[in-house]
Amino acid sequence: MRIIESDSQAKHLTQWLNSGVDEEIFHLNGRSLFGTLPYEYLLYSPKISRRNDGRLRDRDLKKYQHIEQGGWWCSGIDPLNNYVLMMWGCFKPDFPRRDRQKIHKFIKYEHPYREETRAFFLLVPNRIWVKVSNRSGIPITEEDLQHPGGFWHWVWRHNVPVTIVEGVKKAGALLTAGYAAIAIPGVNAGYRTPTDEYGTAIGKPSLIPDLKHFATEGRQVNICFDQDNKPETVQRVRTAISRMGRLLVNEGCSLRVIDLPLGAEKGVDDFIVAKGQPAFDALYNTAVALELWEIKLFTLLTYPPSIALNQRFLGHLLVPEGEKLIILKAPKGTGKTEWLATEVAKAQSRTCFI
Repeated sequence: MRIIESDSQAKHLTQWLNSGVDEEIFHLNGRSLFGTLPYEYLLYSPKISRRNDGRLRDRDLKKYQHIEQGGWWCSGIDPLNNYVLMMWGCFKPDFPRRDRQKIHKFIKYEHPYREETRAFFLLVPNRIWVKVSNRSGIPITEEDLQHPGGFWHWVWRHNVPVTIVEGVKKAGALLTAGYAAIAIPGVNAGYRTPTDEYGTAIGKPSLIPDLKHFATEGRQVNICFDQDNKPETVQRVRTAISRMGRLLVNEGCSLRVIDLPLGAEKGVDDFIVAKGQPAFDALYNTAVALELWEIKLFTLLTYPPSIALNQRFLGHLLVPEGEKLIILKAPKGTGKTEWLATEVAKAQSRTCFI
């Protein structure tokens, strides 16, 4: 059994290293869990219904039985509770369960059952702290070093720029690269909207307390979420960025959006590993303000084009058979009107009137 655990621990560490995360960051924040131990991390909420003897109900034991096969757990510190270790975190099971709503998908990450989601503030070694300090140009004082809050109290106190990402490994990769990164477990997890017992919204969205704590006047906040080519996912991510971004701007933050280019690298951790840190540095330095990013969205296509041309005029453009809706995007003066007039004339000539 010990050999199996050692092999699993090595595998879990490798997952983080392959994402470009400093090894010490993993050891400070993550650990491998096996057997019944994961239950203590995931099913501690007093909101969970239990039997009279305190035992978990059979339905919950059956739902989470896969976690006994092992996985890695990651948390961080709690800036809202004197920077002690946070109980809340995430668990990545080695053998995930299927999603009941989307049976073809697996749930990659588990979070404490019936507990509100929070944000990740990973512990970092001092050499990473120095790296973030050098990049941001904000010095570390002796008082900062002696404070129990350490790195994250320094980030909060001195308005150090922060980057919000989706997923804890991505935060680890950015911290390794010298950027103060906060992770949330999903693109919509940075804010909450009050609802009634039927799930209907009854109020306006607001930042989760963890992010609101760092949403101080004048702080530069960057959002860097994964890129995707699925139209519904693209729209969902864009909506989440706008909503959370607006809430941060309302608190006085300077909000920028870092767009990862479409490609094989979906997340910022994969991007840095594949393209190198200088490539991300360039994206970071050219990130645009939220207002400009939202304006740019009006000029972008949600769906990938079926036909893309690199020529001065449209000319003779063949339309695939059976298409019921055609969306044509081209600059002024490229012959859109002439092409449309020709296609309309063709359609009219094929129409039979009785």
